[in-house]
Amino acid sequence: MNFIRKHFRKLSIAAMVVVAAVTIASLFEIRKNTRFDYDFETFFPIDDPELEAYLDFRNKFEYDNEFVLLAIENSSGIFSRRFLENVQALTDSLRRIPDITQVISPTDLTYLTTAGKFPYMHIEEPERYKEDSAFIYRNEELVGSFFPPDARSLSIFIRTTNGISKEKSDLLLARMNHEISRHQFEKIHLASKLNAQKVYLDQLRKEFVLFFISSFFLIVLFLYASFRSFWGVWVPVLVVLLAIIWTLALMTRAGKTLDIMTVLLPTMLFIVGMSDVVHILTKYLEEMRRGVLNRFDALLKTIREVGFATFITLLTTGLGFLTLLNSRIIPIRDFGLYTSIGVFIAFILAFTIMPVVLSLIRLPDMRTEKISSQFWSRRLLFLLSWIFRHGKKIGVVLICVVLISAIGISKINLNNYLIEGLTTKDELRHDFIFFEKNYSGVRPFEMSITPVDPKGSVIGVNELRALDQLEQYLKTSYGVGFMISPITLVKGIHKAQYDGNPDYFTLPPDSAGVAELAAEVSKNRKRKEVKLYLSQDEKTGRMSGKMHDIGSKKIRELDKKLDSFLMTDPALKAIRAHRTGAAVILDRNNEYLVENMLQGLLLSILVVAIVISIIHRSWKMAIIAVIPNFLPII
Repeated sequence: MNFIRKHFRKLSIAAMVVVAAVTIASLFEIRKNTRFDYDFETFFPIDDPELEAYLDFRNKFEYDNEFVLLAIENSSGIFSRRFLENVQALTDSLRRIPDITQVISPTDLTYLTTAGKFPYMHIEEPERYKEDSAFIYRNEELVGSFFPPDARSLSIFIRTTNGISKEKSDLLLARMNHEISRHQFEKIHLASKLNAQKVYLDQLRKEFVLFFISSFFLIVLFLYASFRSFWGVWVPVLVVLLAIIWTLALMTRAGKTLDIMTVLLPTMLFIVGMSDVVHILTKYLEEMRRGVLNRFDALLKTIREVGFATFITLLTTGLGFLTLLNSRIIPIRDFGLYTSIGVFIAFILAFTIMPVVLSLIRLPDMRTEKISSQFWSRRLLFLLSWIFRHGKKIGVVLICVVLISAIGISKINLNNYLIEGLTTKDELRHDFIFFEKNYSGVRPFEMSITPVDPKGSVIGVNELRALDQLEQYLKTSYGVGFMISPITLVKGIHKAQYDGNPDYFTLPPDSAGVAELAAEVSKNRKRKEVKLYLSQDEKTGRMSGKMHDIGSKKIRELDKKLDSFLMTDPALKAIRAHRTGAAVILDRNNEYLVENMLQGLLLSILVVAIVISIIHRSWKMAIIAVIPNFLPII
């Protein structure tokens, strides 16, 4: 101790040099490697059987969210030669863009007949537009998918490369926007993971800066109001900023990106880390005001007296965040891990660097510090005496607030929408709403179909009859549109046998006719358009569609009715149907979030209570400590 006392100033300067070097290296690491990421698949819950089933389903067929819906408006009506030629030109240019694997446009849609393929729209023959329009709107599979009821826009369906990276997504979106801008349409609407991902990432960057700056200025105002001096502001801020920089550098070095959770980390550290700094600074000033003129002795006494209390704060806070490691969702785990590490770094810096800084800077004006201390002491003493005088009233009010809160908690609903993170000012939100109003929606619907009979086929006669029943239920009672499945392929062949007559987009009434159509599909099962909906062994089928973004709460209600329909309708005994897809996993993810939040909360309260009871050897002290922390949460 004598050696440290004797060489304290030299050691302080050496420590500041080391801190400066580490900080410079950290800033370089942050600037070079920090990335923002909004890959919603990282929020898929691990060790979930539904996730495994979805990944298997996706491997058999394709990614259900790698698509783009492009709607093009023409207020005077879509049956205009100039407009349709422009759409066709755009379609051709989109097909040349890398990472676009398929473009299905209304301008080159065809239907099969016994004589071959024929277009739905005769672009070069305007005199046939009226006839084309009447024919198109007789085909139920086209309305709501490629054509809206009002015929004032049309929709192009674009498939992109499965599992496309963020960098390629941005490049693809830029190329698409460039091609679209070249054709000067009246108005376009784009709904896809590509632009949603970009919008959310841009928002993350803005909010990262906004949160950090907001918390910074609020903390500065608090510090100035508390210490009434310039140095009382910049010293604590410096220490906490160093903790944030070091933590971000460590996170970046470990390969972790800033996502929707970790973007909150700097703000959390700023608030939590400030606690230790304020404790040290307050105690140090108290010792200096008492006349301890030797800085070393004042700092030594400060560390001895507040060190244990702040260590307990560190321990309970760190353990609280570490309880998030119990989550099934990786970003939640990462947030808990790195925040706890950041809290630990803030603690270490507060008890190493802050004493160094305080020893090197000029002594504060004790007269000003005394006035500041008296300012707060008088007001806090008055508040404390008021609390003692009105204890019963405070207790009654507290009970009333808890009861009202309990009523409020009972009214909380678990619900989520695809566009709930977007404000009314976001163009993407308006694009999504346009598809909701004019088409079948943007929420993907996926269902896996397998035959009950192990030796059976998805396109067996009984299975197809069951599929037909299920499809009708999904359209009328579940709200699914724009649906394609093995039965769509069968019905398409049946319609072709009657020269494309929409009235025959049905299953034949006789079993022999159904078996004949199924055999035709089976012959072509290696073709791409068939492989997307029927596995090669014909043991798994895919029902794929779009529906409105009605919210997960409503979806859960519809799922219960669907399950009841599947179990009770005798016509469906030939098949097993299982809902899957990215939308289903995200809905489950939100349920896990709530579950993990409650588990983490209870676990952290338990851990804190155990730690306090061990330290104070009293379970009563644990209760006293837990109650004032638990009530604000309620």
